Amino acid sequence: MVMQFRNNIVRMWQLMMQTSATWEGILEDSKEKNVFRTFFLPVLLLVVGLNAFFKFVYADSNRFQTGIVYAVVTLIAYLSAFYTARYFTVKHIIKHHPEKNNKQNIEKLIAYSFVVVFVLKTATIIIPSLFFLQILNIYTVYIVWEGWRVLFDLDVDERGKIMLIISLSVMLLPGIVNKFILMLLPGF
Repeated sequence: MVMQFRNNIVRMWQLMMQTSATWEGILEDSKEKNVFRTFFLPVLLLVVGLNAFFKFVYADSNRFQTGIVYAVVTLIAYLSAFYTARYFTVKHIIKHHPEKNNKQNIEKLIAYSFVVVFVLKTATIIIPSLFFLQILNIYTVYIVWEGWRVLFDLDVDERGKIMLIISLSVMLLPGIVNKFILMLLPGF
């Protein structure tokens, strides 16, 4: 488990620093079957745990309640963003490229697209005054762009059609869902 977590951190770092080479390594890694369970979920649970802990530490009152509520809301927001992006990707692939419909590659693309979002969320959870770093979420567009090129072997025109939808859902949907749920909760 510790080794798998270490590998996830290394893969995240490589994906941010050497995007093309790392996507090619991901494509060649045949032993990686369920990326949602082995990569996305453990990293998401780390982000949720950090969010709960630091909301607990920074809360003025009702510390435990605040930490738990923010953890649950963060978990729901990222899971909804993952499944929404996956849904749009599957629909696009089935409609425009049915010969390239590979569920494992779709899951890899979506799961690894959250790398920058997770890193920036972790940084802003720990040090809230670094909120301005959220602008770096735009790097997600490049990660998705390269992922489409390597995993699905699509040309520039074909990548442009879906890449923007996937990138925006990965970058913006967690925040939108988070704000919507918190708006519905009284006292938050």
